[in-house]
Amino acid sequence: MMDLEEQFNFTNKLAHPTNQFKVVYRFFDKNQAETFTTYLVDEQVEFEAQVDEDDARKPTYFGVAKTLEKKVDRLNYLAIGKHRDKFIPTAPMRWIVIAISAVIMILAVLGALKNNT
Repeated sequence: MMDLEEQFNFTNKLAHPTNQFKVVYRFFDKNQAETFTTYLVDEQVEFEAQVDEDDARKPTYFGVAKTLEKKVDRLNYLAIGKHRDKFIPTAPMRWIVIAISAVIMILAVLGALKNNT
C-alpha cells in the first residue's frame, strides 16, 4: 500500500524508507535504468541498485547518498530525457504549433500597440 506522500509524488525520487542519509530513484523503464546506471558509473557515484521482483512492473530502485543528490538529480533527468518521446512527435506539427504561437504573439503585440495610441 502506498503512503500519502508517494501517491502525490510525480517524480521518480523518493525518500529512503530506512536510511535518512540516502535518496532513492525509481525507474519502471529498463532502458532508463540502464542509462542511469551507466551515468552513475561514469561519474564514479557509489550506489545500490535493486529490482523489485514482487511488483508486476519490475521497477529498479537506486539508493544514493543524499550528499550527492544535486549531482545525481542531473543524471536522473538526463537518463529520463534520453528515452522520452517527443511531446509533439512529428516535425510538421511542431512547426504548425510554432507558427500559430508566433501569429498569436504578433496579434497580441499589435493589439497592445493599437490600444496605446
